[in-house]
Amino acid sequence: MLLELQNLGKSFGEHEVLRDVNAGVERGDRIGIIGANGTGKTTLLNMIAGTEPIDSGIIRMGPAIRAAYLPQIIHFDHPERSLLDTMLYEKRNITPQTARNRLAAYQFQGEDVFKSVSVLSGGELSRLRLCMLMDEEINFLILDEPTNHLDIQSREWIEEAVEEYEGNLLFVSHDRYFINRFATRVWELELSLIHISEPTR
Repeated sequence: MLLELQNLGKSFGEHEVLRDVNAGVERGDRIGIIGANGTGKTTLLNMIAGTEPIDSGIIRMGPAIRAAYLPQIIHFDHPERSLLDTMLYEKRNITPQTARNRLAAYQFQGEDVFKSVSVLSGGELSRLRLCMLMDEEINFLILDEPTNHLDIQSREWIEEAVEEYEGNLLFVSHDRYFINRFATRVWELELSLIHISEPTR
């Protein structure tokens, strides 16, 4: 078991979002999480990624797991920096040429690398963050609404990147095409419970 959720619970004040959630991720799983707005999908991902504390229960992640999280809202602490400088500051063990090669692989080429992060579109921000996340040997990728609010070109690029990625995948999406293309199993969140099923093709 790569990831195990046991009796997981989360509340915000009086509002209980998740209660006694139990589920697991096995090697090779690509799991899509669906559910109505407000059922706790993003909260669940944040708890698994460690950016949101849990109120009750246990999250067990295997020792060999190297996870990366692409949230729905991409934030950079220093958006005034160029793409190249952002790579060099956040990935201190790489050379400028290696950073440029990495950026080129994610379609940031030529003078693009000197643009300020602040001028990037939503799709470009996702691409840059993925470029930085996938710089390491990631084997568990967590995505929150990866195709939301993207133009067609950016959606296609994200889909191609996920297609090439060979590790385990856990993602929230309302995009039925994306779910059917990539999910091997579906977790449906409803009234604090997870229903597990196969995706409809």
